[in-house]
Amino acid sequence: MASDPNPNSNGGLEQASVKVPSKDPKKKRDEKKDEDLSEEDLAIKQQLELYVERVQDLDPGVQKLALESMRQEIRTSTSSMTSVPKPLKFLRPHYGTLKAYYETMTDSELKKYLADILSVLALTMSAEGERESLKYRLLGSEGDIGSWGHEYVRNLAGEISHEFAKRQQIEEAPIDDLMELVQQIVAFHMKHNAEPEAVDLLMEVEDLDMLVDQVDSTNYKRTCLYLTSAASYLPGPDDMVVLDIAYLIYHKFQEYTSALRIALFQDNIQNIKQVFTSCDDLTQKKQFCYILARHVTISHTVRKRGTNPARRWG
Repeated sequence: MASDPNPNSNGGLEQASVKVPSKDPKKKRDEKKDEDLSEEDLAIKQQLELYVERVQDLDPGVQKLALESMRQEIRTSTSSMTSVPKPLKFLRPHYGTLKAYYETMTDSELKKYLADILSVLALTMSAEGERESLKYRLLGSEGDIGSWGHEYVRNLAGEISHEFAKRQQIEEAPIDDLMELVQQIVAFHMKHNAEPEAVDLLMEVEDLDMLVDQVDSTNYKRTCLYLTSAASYLPGPDDMVVLDIAYLIYHKFQEYTSALRIALFQDNIQNIKQVFTSCDDLTQKKQFCYILARHVTISHTVRKRGTNPARRWG
């Protein structure tokens, strides 16, 4: 019988082919990135990856140590942020893993600690409009909000503004949890010379009254300067609401001359009388009289000419 000339046919012997497994492209890219890292950065990356593994450990003691170490790494890096901190960058691939594990945890302090970490990671990893930084902050512990850095607090304030606006559209939607955070954020801003950011947030959540209790002798002038400047760009009656707060602050710190100027601008007779009765300095009261006389003279001139005066502080 003649042999089959085709060795690969059914009647012949098939040649065995040996396939060399190709390396996973994603793994190859990750290895390439690791090669580009300095020894110090590579050590940080490996340490954070170890923390991620240990956070999912069955032993609560191991979990707690890993969470505390991770919190410390992130807090140290976000205290002064000019670019994306290395811990946030290295933890980016593990954000989904940590979120998924969070959902499996039972209610405990450890779960709150992980929520704090997720809230900070969401600063650069959350999808736009999801407000996950706020979500996990509300689920987390009640620790010092400012310890995570100014950029985190600023981002959280923005998410609160959007969430507040959303809840206002829902009848009887609670806002107490948001206002507790607002109080912490405003206190942080006032302590760190960021008065405009505090005022803007309180305007967004419609609670400027909180500002009166938050200002002190070191920042009330800057706060009132921003309030009076902002009032010039607001329509009525919002401008008068802002000026009311500026008046209360000036009066609280016995800055009676400035308080009188605001009361005159508002044409608020009750506040004008309050300034006179509150001040015990006779010389200062004489100054008030000159201010009143000038105000009356300008008002008569304006009425006589039939023109509208420019909005300015006299």
